Amino acid sequence: MVSSFTVVTRARVPVEELFDASLSIDAHVASMAESGERAIGGVTGGLIGLGESVTWRARHLGVWFTMTSKITELERPHRFVDAQTRGPFRSFRHEHVLTRDGDVTVMVDTLTIGSPVFGRLAERVVLVPYLRRLIRQRNQHLLEALGAAPTTEPGEVVWRVGSSSPYRRSEATALLGVGDGVWERATHDVLRWAVKTRSGFIVEDAGKVVPRTELQVTARFAGVTVREPVEVVDVVETGARVGFSYRTRPGHPVSGEEAFIVHRRGESVFLTVRSLTAPSTAQPWRALFPLLRIVQVFARRRYLRALG
Repeated sequence: MVSSFTVVTRARVPVEELFDASLSIDAHVASMAESGERAIGGVTGGLIGLGESVTWRARHLGVWFTMTSKITELERPHRFVDAQTRGPFRSFRHEHVLTRDGDVTVMVDTLTIGSPVFGRLAERVVLVPYLRRLIRQRNQHLLEALGAAPTTEPGEVVWRVGSSSPYRRSEATALLGVGDGVWERATHDVLRWAVKTRSGFIVEDAGKVVPRTELQVTARFAGVTVREPVEVVDVVETGARVGFSYRTRPGHPVSGEEAFIVHRRGESVFLTVRSLTAPSTAQPWRALFPLLRIVQVFARRRYLRALG
């Protein structure tokens, strides 16, 4: 018996660039730094080609293993297949298919695996979710390297992000009030971290936000102090839309990006909160991610009331 699953990734990047990045040994090694994966035989750097092989050494699920895979099919820039020729699986086949959907490249990863260790149930409950996470992590790394990772797009009325994998995407909006007075107060406050500070967070520098600024946000929950390194990414100031986005930095309990946007429709003034959230690569935060997701829900409710 074998198990099969797919991961779909959508991004605004040329299909040729994403295809070549997917064939890059160096990019793959960088994306798997958490597992210590490295190429120890065959093609150990650059792009791997049709008929060529690479031998990997890595630690997954607490076990070190060695696997050799070969590119068995390749049709640039739309499809290639790598398959295990020697290693721990009874069978392992990974098909990559890339197509265009308007200005978006769609990459579909299909893995078909057979494990000699796991039974059918354990394979689906343990191995498949683990491999799916690795593929999402790898693809996100490729998009970041190509400058095409999803963002919260604070300047856009419609959030066009095609795929937030491996991120969980959230968007919520609350009415703040009506009139120029509400608009002037809310736009002034949102750019000075008021959504965070009025929700119980301490911001290292609560002055007006400036792009590329790195600072620390401190949160206290149930007597526990958590420090959150962040970087301001984008600041928007127009006649109908004011706000900013920030991304997490190493040491933050989660990985991702968040945006606070004050905008108006007619006389009505609104606050929109957008977020892309994924587990941190560091422990113990990765293990605590389900709990952090619950904390995030309560924090978002506070955010939406902060400027009211």
